[in-house]
Amino acid sequence: MNRNNPFEIHGINHLSHSSINTWLQDPAKFIADKLFNIRDIGSASMHRGTAVEFGLSKRYEDNAWEIDNTIVEQKFEQLCQDDLIDVTDEKRIKEKSQLKEYTNKLNQEFKYDNLVEYQKRIEISFEDIPVPFIGFVDFVFEEAFIDLKTTARMPSKETESNKRQMALYSMAYPDLKANLVYVSPKAYSKFLISEKDIEYYQKQIKSVAFGLMKFLAISNDKEELASIIHPNYDSWTWSETLKEKSKSIKQWSY
Repeated sequence: MNRNNPFEIHGINHLSHSSINTWLQDPAKFIADKLFNIRDIGSASMHRGTAVEFGLSKRYEDNAWEIDNTIVEQKFEQLCQDDLIDVTDEKRIKEKSQLKEYTNKLNQEFKYDNLVEYQKRIEISFEDIPVPFIGFVDFVFEEAFIDLKTTARMPSKETESNKRQMALYSMAYPDLKANLVYVSPKAYSKFLISEKDIEYYQKQIKSVAFGLMKFLAISNDKEELASIIHPNYDSWTWSETLKEKSKSIKQWSY
């Protein structure tokens, strides 16, 4: 087993809640991303979330009563254009048509005062983990920090991956409430992450990071690591683009 810093050897200079969640849910996708720099292009649904969050931040910045839908649409179109998503793409058209429904829900339900930070970069360290965790907190208010999730379907409860994210961010804001907000075109839900859950998932994140470090320490050769874990191309997380790109990995080019 390699006894040096395996993260450094494999070119990983930081972790994040999303990288830990990817490692847990789809290790092969983590390998493709972090070891071979193979990533998917952005999606219309991802850009919908970014655009809606941006519009909400501008509402606070401008002290406006409502979100400016023109700003949201412009941001959405820019992001889609940057990722070369065609204007005739069905998902792009559908997501654009529903942007106003998301903003209407937020105008009705999102009631927080005194915005302190938007997209605040944080850096967290765990003892004995040789790389930091980096994250970006959507909204920091005087009483709570918020992560906003736009979703086509409203979940009945918080997901495990989202609770890991909030537990990590809580390390930067231990004195603030951790609020997770979901908004869909038809519904709005807010969840307060409990202190018990925060403690549990912080311990889990550290444990998972240790496990990942042990895996990376098996070999300095990324191809050898790729030979241990293979992708499940039946999973919806593997787009056709990502499948094609991953064939450049020798061990997966069957």
